[in-house]
Amino acid sequence: MTPEFAQRLASAQSSIYAFIVSLMGGRDEAADVLQETNLKLCREFHRYDESKPFINWALTLARFEVMAWRTRQSRSRLVLDDDVLERVASALQVQPMEPERELAALERCLQKLPQSQRAMVDERYQCGETVRAMAGRLGQPENALAAMFYRIRRALQECVTTTLAKEESA
Repeated sequence: MTPEFAQRLASAQSSIYAFIVSLMGGRDEAADVLQETNLKLCREFHRYDESKPFINWALTLARFEVMAWRTRQSRSRLVLDDDVLERVASALQVQPMEPERELAALERCLQKLPQSQRAMVDERYQCGETVRAMAGRLGQPENALAAMFYRIRRALQECVTTTLAKEESA
């Protein structure tokens, strides 16, 4: 994975997460699907056509991950019909994204993180280290580390949203 790809992926996190939440309706499961989507994006990054917007490619893979999650969950509870899911996904992908503004806001928000958290985020998302590998190296339970990353992502998402809203009102 290239540093440019890692930067694009990091800057798109809030948009990808919002997209997944809107398709799934629940934040808990959406965090799991976001992790799966990030893994898929990293595994498939060599297929990304740099002449096209990254966010569109990322949201397409996210939609497939939501559909895979739905297939796994369909036996145990009610989920959205495929047609409804497709209509929602299409409507959401039409909305314009502003990756440059989001990336700048994310960079400012990352600077606000404590140094230890910023280092963990760099290891995870820029170096591509898995949560499992990090947990083993640090001697921490994997689920505790995953929960920490979820809280960091959520804090960054809220920070980016607030930062962008302040910029728009200024």
